[in-house]
Amino acid sequence: GGDFSMATMIGEMVVSMMHEFCVMASRSISETGEEHRALDSRSSSASESQTHNLNVSAVMSSLASFVRNAPENTFVNPYRPAQSTQHEEAAHSCRMALLPALREIDSLVKSSILDPLCRSLNRQVSAALAKMHRGTYLKESEDPMSQQQSSFVQIYLTDQYDAIAAKYLSQLPNEYAVTVASTVATFSIYSFVSNAALLRPLGEMSRLRLTQDLADFEMALEQLVFKGGTSLSLSQIANGKPYAELRAVRQLLYWAALEDRTLSPAEVAKGLLRDAWVKDLRPSTLFHFLFSFAPALLTSPHHFKRVDAGEYVSNTLVKLDGSVEDGEASAWMTTMACCDAYQQRESVDGGDYTDGDRRIGAILMVLGPELLRRRRQ
Repeated sequence: GGDFSMATMIGEMVVSMMHEFCVMASRSISETGEEHRALDSRSSSASESQTHNLNVSAVMSSLASFVRNAPENTFVNPYRPAQSTQHEEAAHSCRMALLPALREIDSLVKSSILDPLCRSLNRQVSAALAKMHRGTYLKESEDPMSQQQSSFVQIYLTDQYDAIAAKYLSQLPNEYAVTVASTVATFSIYSFVSNAALLRPLGEMSRLRLTQDLADFEMALEQLVFKGGTSLSLSQIANGKPYAELRAVRQLLYWAALEDRTLSPAEVAKGLLRDAWVKDLRPSTLFHFLFSFAPALLTSPHHFKRVDAGEYVSNTLVKLDGSVEDGEASAWMTTMACCDAYQQRESVDGGDYTDGDRRIGAILMVLGPELLRRRRQ
């Protein structure tokens, strides 16, 4: 008769029941102890509490699917092949009334299961990435065959991503596996780039090794995202920003403007700012990479903070949820402090040293404000 209030009322009753169900489900979710490692370093197995939570997510996914399909199954499908505008409108009214229930289910799963799981997995990825500072890229004398055999990504990351896919993504419903795979991939890219930018010194052979590892790293992440069940490519995750920075790092590794010793710091900085790929880099990535050209007297940011490079990245630059914006201002403040301390040491020593490029400090002071201004726009 054109009155669809009954459909809306039914939907609201379902929403009330779903709320009660979500309350009980939240009580059943186990504390995973995410402060500790997500996977056992020997077995790569999930804990019992994590396995339980994966099962809860499967139940919630099934429930959300039933709620999502209920309007169509109730008001439209029983009357097929006949078609009625009133049936379609009733299904639409019911669908709108059920939206709060779907949002509550998604919110519960994300906040109580997926977010803790992602932080737990990212914490272990972070620990693996920090190992690149143990001299992996300092061995300049190795022959090419041994370099390929000792690829950092193949040793420390490939198996870890395979374990994540097998033990977690395969057990999650598709829509949740996509979220976990995308979050881990985003965090991994930003963390890999931030750690690589802090490598020092970085000779020609080290750059070649890092270039090869970037290719292996991209392939490993593409496989992880694919196993997450999404049709998206790595370049489409998080609006493409992490992947764009990963690609820009390849350009950065072979930036050679400093070879021209006649250029002033301002000229080097302006030339760098004109390069198209610079816009895809976080300011901190560029700041920290330039330290690899500097004299030893210019202290690296993590040494200035008196922490390990991996700890500096995880505490300042890349949060466990993959967010990076909060760390840029802090990274610039640390960079300025390093440059100030360098200028004071240089004035005392009289500049009587030959290692590194003495222009780096001045270049950083020109670049910093402009890069941060661009970042805010």
